[in-house]
Amino acid sequence: MNRSASILTDDETVFARIRSLATDWAIHRLGDIQTLNELPAGSLVIVDTAASSLSRTSESGWRAFFQLHRIVMASSQPSDDEGLRWLNLGASGYCHAYGAPATLQQVLDVVASDELWVGRSLMKRLLAGIGKHRTDSGNWVQALTPREREVAQMAADGESNLAIAEALGITERTVKSHLTTIFEKLAVSDRLQLALKVHGIR
Repeated sequence: MNRSASILTDDETVFARIRSLATDWAIHRLGDIQTLNELPAGSLVIVDTAASSLSRTSESGWRAFFQLHRIVMASSQPSDDEGLRWLNLGASGYCHAYGAPATLQQVLDVVASDELWVGRSLMKRLLAGIGKHRTDSGNWVQALTPREREVAQMAADGESNLAIAEALGITERTVKSHLTTIFEKLAVSDRLQLALKVHGIR
């Protein structure tokens, strides 16, 4: 049975593309930003940043929506500055509305697992911004096997599961399995926390 997600967009192309690419998901379309109030708490929602109804929502309104649901902001012209703004407000993810099919699937899977999706460019921006607080701690390495260290380092650098799998000659399923084990061993819950730990920031 397909998992369910909703999308808010005025763009027929964006809607059709996401619905066709998210093959493991049943995608439902929302008519207005206020319909988020009618969804069950914890719903997974993709919001097109170009949707006209977004301008009627205040910053406090967005924070309330982000607390209520798992919301991915999708932009047809993404920028790190815009991504940081949405993440600071509480979004669960930020991605390109016309991103690669495999990336879209991964965004949905990650956010559905209550994790945060941060693309590679934005991840590097976040790490650079707080890099002055970095410490020289390599304790995380000792808890992992050599293969887990490779996976952890690549994931912390913002590589997708597919890219990690191809680079290491393993399957995506194996990468996911490694990440699950890594999260447990390092007591982190998502890729952002993993990146902070690997890069010595927490």
